[in-house]
Order: sequence, then structure tokens, then C-alpha cells
Amino acid sequence: MRFVEALCPPALLYLIFLVVQLGLDLSLGLWATFAVKLVLGAAVVKVLDTFCGIGLSPVSWFLVAAPFVITSLATAISMGTNFDETILQPEKEKFTDSNGNPSPFLQPNPPSAGGPPEPGITLATNPRTEGAAGNKWGLA
Repeated sequence: MRFVEALCPPALLYLIFLVVQLGLDLSLGLWATFAVKLVLGAAVVKVLDTFCGIGLSPVSWFLVAAPFVITSLATAISMGTNFDETILQPEKEKFTDSNGNPSPFLQPNPPSAGGPPEPGITLATNPRTEGAAGNKWGLA
């Protein structure tokens, strides 16, 4: 166990999490996942320890801590915004501004279903229909 005792703290912390993951994989019978995690995890532990050995301990700590910090922030943000409730109960668009006034982009007299469009709108029944401005593109 000299190897474990000689590891720098970030590499040792990563090794502890790796052993927990490997134990879970073994208990669930995920042999291929276990093998891949064992090889890649050992390589990451060696890289983290090498970074500490050449004086890059802050980089090693950052690589170990960043996933935990990002996950914590994402969880806190999603809990604070009730993101799950927002997704499960979508809000219907009301077509009003922040003061409750009707949006200026709504048609003043929308056509009834199947009725003619409001004046100035030309039905595009074929590609050569002229637009409202009199040209084939409908531009002024």
C-alpha cells in the first residue's frame, strides 16, 4: 500500500471515489464497465499524482473538484427556479405584454376559421401569386 500512501490528496480522493464506483460495478455484475473504469481510473490517478509531483497541485485539485462544483451549482439552480415544475406544467402563451395589455403584434380583427383573410393579405395558392405589394415576392 505504499503507492496509496504516497499519493497526493487530490489523487487519493479520486482513488476513493473510484474504489466506490468499482465496488458498485462489481456488485451489479457490470464486468465490462468495471474493466474500463479500472484502466481509465488508474490512468487518471497517475496523471493527478504526476501533476502534484511537478508542482501543479492546484490543477489537480481543480480537475477533481470541478465536476462536484458544477453538479452542485446545477442542482441548486434547478431547485431555486423550480425547473422541474416549470417543465411539467408548461404555461400557455397569453399574448400580452408585462402590464397585461394586448400585444401590438396581434391582428386587430383575426379572420374566422375558413373565412377570408384581412385586407392586404394575398392567399398564396400557387408559387406565382403576387404578394400584397403587387410583386411576386410580396415586397414593397
